[in-house]
Amino acid sequence: MKILYISQYFAPEIGATTNRALANVRYLANNGHEVTVLTEMPNHPRGIIFPEYKRKFFIREKMEKFFVERVWVYTNPKKNFITRMLFYLSFAFFGSLRGIISGKKYDIVYVTSPPLFVGIIGKNIKKLFPKIKFIFEVRDLWPDAAIEMGQLNNKSYRKFSYKLEASLYEESDHIVAVTNRFKKTIIDKGVKAEKISVIRNGSDLTFRPVKPPQELLDKYKSQNEFLIVYAGNLGIAQNLKTVLEAAKKLESENIKFIFAGTGPEAKMLNDFAVEQKISNVIFTGEIAKEKMSDYFAIADCGIIPLKNIQVFERTIPSKLFDYMSANLPILLGVKGEAKEILMDARAGICFEPDDVNDLVDKIRYCKNHPEELSEMSQLGRDFVVEHFDRNKLAAKLDAIFSEVL
Repeated sequence: MKILYISQYFAPEIGATTNRALANVRYLANNGHEVTVLTEMPNHPRGIIFPEYKRKFFIREKMEKFFVERVWVYTNPKKNFITRMLFYLSFAFFGSLRGIISGKKYDIVYVTSPPLFVGIIGKNIKKLFPKIKFIFEVRDLWPDAAIEMGQLNNKSYRKFSYKLEASLYEESDHIVAVTNRFKKTIIDKGVKAEKISVIRNGSDLTFRPVKPPQELLDKYKSQNEFLIVYAGNLGIAQNLKTVLEAAKKLESENIKFIFAGTGPEAKMLNDFAVEQKISNVIFTGEIAKEKMSDYFAIADCGIIPLKNIQVFERTIPSKLFDYMSANLPILLGVKGEAKEILMDARAGICFEPDDVNDLVDKIRYCKNHPEELSEMSQLGRDFVVEHFDRNKLAAKLDAIFSEVL
């Protein structure tokens, strides 16, 4: 089977999107399929193209058992509506050109979103080569999420986005949603249930229990200190200001927070911590994926917050599985399907999203009940290995490809 896997973000960029895409592509290639990834010149999350890819318009390179084709995109470290639109649309345009040039080679074109505009590439290839099967993956519900977060207020842009979303659902041969609630919402938008499969997020199990490195213990954790780690994107959706406000209330209680990652809200969060003189938080900046198990090992628990808006009740953050894979107990501030999974796993406790006082109470509870945390850590990895191993999930995707063909 010849597969074109289209993802705006891909390795060596880091993040949940690239982790899922790389796991899927690696499995498909190792299973004997001819796989090509169509993606951007690496720049995420800083908005600066990596040095080795600068001043290049198109690159084709071999990675493991598959090929990666990269096209130029407009990038800018300043994130606002205009720069984001130029970023997304430039990939949709140049990705379409490249995809059309090589479109006849493929049996399957698999497009993962968001951003929603990446679906334009799949639409364009499908129009020119109708025999190709176009499968659209929905990892987040856009434009619903953008509207609820206040990022898409212009009525004309909203109308265009909803029209694009509807056309992608209609013109695709199949849809893969990452949660059951996403599937229900897409059905409510008028798509037949039999056209939609669900393949949830998972973990590639590279995050694993390791001995806490003494170097990191000396650097970040003093004796008897309770350490909470947040690993991932410092973005609008996470509303990490709530965590900083909780940290301020816990300054005198020997509790510390590490924010491992970067993102569009990094500067605002750093500035807020400085302005409020919050002394028990550390921002590490971007950490390589292969180093994250060490940071998980020194922490007592991991935290996962999302804004308290309805669309996130249908979301399952991928770090939920990564924390569990690393034997890290979880403080989860997400309602809906993610909360149900955590309760099934018995691998953590939940707090009300955006509720600083409830978060403070739950942190104190965790600190004062180390035996419960120890039990949660053991249960989490067993649960992920059984239910959310990315290799098993990629096998489901492979089976869908065969069925659609």
